[in-house]
Amino acid sequence: MPDDSGGKNGAARQGRTTRRDGARQRKAGGAGRRGGARKQGVAGKPHPPRPTVAERFDAVDRLLDGSVTDADGLWSRATVWILRLALEQSVDELWLQVAPELARCPMRAQLLALRVFAGDATAAQVATVWAALSRAAHHHDYELAPSVTELRRWREQTAAIATSLATAATRWSDREVRTD
Repeated sequence: MPDDSGGKNGAARQGRTTRRDGARQRKAGGAGRRGGARKQGVAGKPHPPRPTVAERFDAVDRLLDGSVTDADGLWSRATVWILRLALEQSVDELWLQVAPELARCPMRAQLLALRVFAGDATAAQVATVWAALSRAAHHHDYELAPSVTELRRWREQTAAIATSLATAATRWSDREVRTD
């Protein structure tokens, strides 16, 4: 007989309770993953602002040039994660200017909506690079870390995409100003 308490892998672990009728509800006081108050930093101070896309590219360049010596064998995966963050932040910046409600959607949904706002070619480039970075970011024992050549190519592609998305945001903002 199944256990309605949620068990180890059940609803209780996920911050939900199960009612007798089988429906799930959130526990009192628990905010959703994206909802609720913003997390505070050390001693209740707010987190510092996130780095800009340009600052992320500078960090990637330092990792690729070997300027960062503390990264040891993790520098290639760190580079991939920073590039993915820069790509996602570029998409977020587009949404903040043209459709703020889309910034809260999952990335895959954002990639679908991107076709309308940035065009088919740019949306396809974003989806391709995002998928490649996502795949490379996760370590598997049977896969090699990305090569420097791959990392440099992804860096250039991400920079080109960031420029295209900034241009698309400007076009949409100009369009809105003319229609008002």
